Parts: sequence; structure tokens; C-alpha cells
Amino acid sequence: MIISKVISGLGNQLFQYALARQIAIKNNDDLKLDISFYESQNLRNYTLNYYNIKAAIATRTDVEKVIGLYEQTSPYARLHCTAERYLPKQYKRFYKEAQWWGYEPNVFKIKGDVFLEGYWQHYKYFQNIQPQIFDELNLTNAVGINDYAIYRQVKQDERSVSLHIRRGDYLTDTDANKLMGILPLQYYRDAIGYISERLADPQFYIFSDDLDWARDNLTIDAPVNFVDIDNGKKDYIELAVMSACRHNILANSSFSWWGAFLNQNRDKIVISPRDWIKQPEINNRTYLQLPGWVKM
Repeated sequence: MIISKVISGLGNQLFQYALARQIAIKNNDDLKLDISFYESQNLRNYTLNYYNIKAAIATRTDVEKVIGLYEQTSPYARLHCTAERYLPKQYKRFYKEAQWWGYEPNVFKIKGDVFLEGYWQHYKYFQNIQPQIFDELNLTNAVGINDYAIYRQVKQDERSVSLHIRRGDYLTDTDANKLMGILPLQYYRDAIGYISERLADPQFYIFSDDLDWARDNLTIDAPVNFVDIDNGKKDYIELAVMSACRHNILANSSFSWWGAFLNQNRDKIVISPRDWIKQPEINNRTYLQLPGWVKM
């Protein structure tokens, strides 16, 4: 049994599911998701339930079955945990990512029961992702994505370009601002110019957690649509619209990363910030952008 701890917003949830699902498929094993994170906070919501994922929700009993010894103080539990320290990481029942934005290829060597904890944000984790996972990351029929006019419009628009602006907590949260920062307006100007030089009559679809700022500050000499679905409360719908666009301009956000990654247009242009992280020492070891993406 593979258990993946799922935390934070939709983009992070997709990383945590997709990494664990790859291992489950390779091992022909069951995948369960530990979503207990969402029981103690209300800032983020668990939204993978809107997708065709192949995973059950892990119970407390499931979690204890895999890593219960880590929480016990019996002599046997202490002996087990001490002995496990000397095992290669892929043989441990509790596999925690060593550092954010790192790459640990040994995670794919895991066999047997394991509890996964991490963000798994490196492009190499997803270079050889099984095609069926793309199908699983389609929204369920119950969501009714085709009922949304903006989705139907984008699907028919061969000139569509998504543009994502992330502000929100990157601006208001001290720690998030220190780590991630806000992309400069010049980045978007350069990206728009790059697209406009290569596409005839592009049409831009703007996604943001601060659409008022986007309206006041973006100057685009092309048709523009500001995408607002239920005041931003249905991010899974907005992500589907974003991934349906032919081309993508990303923020330094896992949300728009998935918008571009799930975009099935073989001729897509994806523009990503060169500096994903504000802090240089971390940014220099961060490799989220896929080969072929344009970095600015």
C-alpha cells in the first residue's frame, strides 16, 4: 500500500498525487491519500475529489499500519526505528522528501508499504509519467466542465493564451513573500511580446487571485478575457480552462505549472519565469521548468 500525504492547494495536491500514483502503477499496488491536513485548517481545501483519480482516502488505521511504529515507544518500536536508520531510504516505510525542489530518483525504487511526505516539485519526476495519469487528472463528469461557457470558448479558440498572475499570499504572507516573491510586471510584458511576435492575433485569458490588480496594470494590445469563476472558489474549473488554452504564460506557482503540463497541444508555447524562487541559493537548485519551456 502506498500512502501519500496530501497538503496545501490544488497545484501541490496534484504533485503529491501524480508522484505517488506513478509508484503505485509501477508496483501494481494500491494508492491511498492521507488528507488529515485539511481537518485542522480552513485556508485550503482538498479538491482532488473532483478528478478521476485512482486512490482511496487513507484512514487512521491505514496510516498506523504503515508508520505506526514511528509513533510508539515500545522496545520493539525503538529497535525497529533504530535499525531502519541504516537502510537505504527506498526501503524505509516513511519516505520524507529531503528538501523542497530537490530530485530523489530512489523514490521510484520503493517496494512494499510506504508513507510518502513531500512536495515532489522537480520536472524529472514527471518526464516519463504514465499516460493514464493524464486521464485520471480529467475532471469527473459530475463537475460538468462543458457547462461553463468560458471552457467551451477556450476549447474552440486556436489563438488562446493563458496568463497567470499569483499575488495573494505571495504578497501578504511574510514567509511566502520572502521565499517566492512577486514576479515583476516586466516579466509579463516580455512574455506577451514574445507570444505576440510568434502568434497571429493571440487572445489572452488572464487568471489571477487579484484580478483587480491585473485589470489595472496589464496593458495588452490584443483581445483579453479575465477569467473569474465563482469569485475564484472553483480553482479546479479555472485550471481546466487554463490547460485547455493552446499556450501558457506561467507565474512562479504550482497551479499554472499544472495548467501548462496538462495542456495537450503538441505545439504549445510555454513561458516560465527563469527565477522560480526569490532566494538565489534555493532558486539555483530548482528545476521545475520542463525542457522546451521558454524561461524569461
